[in-house]
Amino acid sequence: MDAAGWMALPIGLMWSATFLCAMYGANRPWLSMLSTVLGIISIYMLYRQLTNYRRLFPSVSWLHILRLSIVTCLLAGLLTDAVEYAYFLWLDNGRMLTALDTALQSEEYRQAWKQMMPDVDLNEMQKLVHAMTIRDIMLQLVISNIIMALPFSLFAALPVRAPQPQKGEKDKS
Repeated sequence: MDAAGWMALPIGLMWSATFLCAMYGANRPWLSMLSTVLGIISIYMLYRQLTNYRRLFPSVSWLHILRLSIVTCLLAGLLTDAVEYAYFLWLDNGRMLTALDTALQSEEYRQAWKQMMPDVDLNEMQKLVHAMTIRDIMLQLVISNIIMALPFSLFAALPVRAPQPQKGEKDKS
């Protein structure tokens, strides 16, 4: 748990930066791209951390590495949730809901929505968006962070292999 906590700190900070770049990236495409790049780099960073952990403790199994990866991603998700909550509490000022409302009013979005989900009434969806509170938004984000943590941890842990013995160690055996 201690190792997962330390490993989760930089990952959680990168995910938080990813979230902030995504929130401010609606009008700035380069921030939106940076958000994607940071998300991909965070998976590689977790892979490197897991590889280094396995070098320090070569006797641990791959399942131990997978559990460590899952716990690390869940803890990083908690840190990201805290940053997301602070963002919506102090920085957003309704920006996200305004952007969603604007998107729901555009004709292209309405047509695409009707094609994908013809049973859902778009006016009801707009009322639902207007009624959302920070608590509702955070509940959705917490659930999505948990769901995203599982494949991210698997992607990072899958390529981690047991360290290969050095040439000098083979000769001594």
